[in-house]
Amino acid sequence: MRSRVNSRKFPIVCLIISLMSLICSLSANQESLDRKEIEKYLKQARIGGDWRSSVTRTEAFFVDLDDGKIERRGFVKFTDKPRPIFAADSYKYGLADYGMDKLLDVNIIPPAVERVINGRKASLQICIDVMATEERRRLENINPPDHEKFYNALEEIKVFEYLVYSKSLCIKDDLADILITKEWKVWRVDFSEAFEPSPELIEGCEITRCSRKLYQSLQQIEDKKIKSKLKKYLNKDEIEALLKRKKLIIETIQKLIEEKGEAAVLF
Repeated sequence: MRSRVNSRKFPIVCLIISLMSLICSLSANQESLDRKEIEKYLKQARIGGDWRSSVTRTEAFFVDLDDGKIERRGFVKFTDKPRPIFAADSYKYGLADYGMDKLLDVNIIPPAVERVINGRKASLQICIDVMATEERRRLENINPPDHEKFYNALEEIKVFEYLVYSKSLCIKDDLADILITKEWKVWRVDFSEAFEPSPELIEGCEITRCSRKLYQSLQQIEDKKIKSKLKKYLNKDEIEALLKRKKLIIETIQKLIEEKGEAAVLF
């Protein structure tokens, strides 16, 4: 019997929620699947003809996916206006972020691949089921069942945002990009404007805590490995700035550990 995912089972987030939160409101549950399996699916699945355009200025669409065994939802982004273009916006930045997510093994970004669609290169990202965005959770005062686990997840995302220079949770720029599933797994989406070539950390937000796993990964990952992974999507200045921020993040966490103790900083 063919396995189907019924998108109508899941609540559709209100219209004020941003584009990327909508991506994850009508889709298959990704949490039980590993990255390689989903990436393979994204590369091979047939893209349905009923495309729903996004409501933003970018060329982005919600699509139906089917590999002959299971149907899911996906999000296609064609826009490719990289730096030095003013107000840069590119699907490649999202792919670079997913690449960093894999290198650091933090699993906070839904899998995405680069694919030629209708004769053009684009990113195709899997959709996941969403219960609420962080924006909606705060507005409606919805409390997580495990406060410590939930807020630790937000802190990990904040450190990742520092690394890739993408402002959302860090300065509350767009909390609708922080997605929460019914199992209270937290995801971060929409990095199409990330990787500003600034060697400094984002102002207006401080690092206070970090997962031990992410901290160790930042220490262990070699710069040359990052360059090799991201050179397809980022220019030299963007990569160099990323590496400088990585160093600053490590130094900041090390200083916090010296001042407060490891137990107060790492989780």
